[in-house]
Amino acid sequence: MTNGPTSHLDNINNIRVRTLALLDGMDELIDKTTDPEEWSIRDIIYHLSDTPVGGLGLLFRGMVSGDISEFDLIPDLTNVTQSRKATTLDQARHELLGILDQIEQVVSRGSSDVFEGTTVTTHLKSRNIDETRTLETLLRGLFARHWLSHLDQLEA
Repeated sequence: MTNGPTSHLDNINNIRVRTLALLDGMDELIDKTTDPEEWSIRDIIYHLSDTPVGGLGLLFRGMVSGDISEFDLIPDLTNVTQSRKATTLDQARHELLGILDQIEQVVSRGSSDVFEGTTVTTHLKSRNIDETRTLETLLRGLFARHWLSHLDQLEA
């Protein structure tokens, strides 16, 4: 993956297209798993849409505006609440696509300088350490790499 708005916009578009294709016709399977240790489609959708809390779109927008200087990163949470258990696949997909729209807005208004120069303190709760991460690093890792790995999980 190369840096810059164009490559990030490509990632967003590819993730959006792949997400829509993978979720198409999966309504009846939203809560099914073949193994109790595996995550369901619902688990994956809400993990992606609410990691970190509020979603990546809000985090990235807050980083660029200067309103967010730190956040907690807690791995392996499905973020499925009682109300989310009642959502349809269409509602869950809509929420996930909304996060992608928010990320796209930030990226389309940014530049490589903004991505490399905007930082946030990341509290890695599972490792009990703090790291400073750039928006560029988060776009490549916590967004693209992380989301693609969960799309691979859906495909399996």
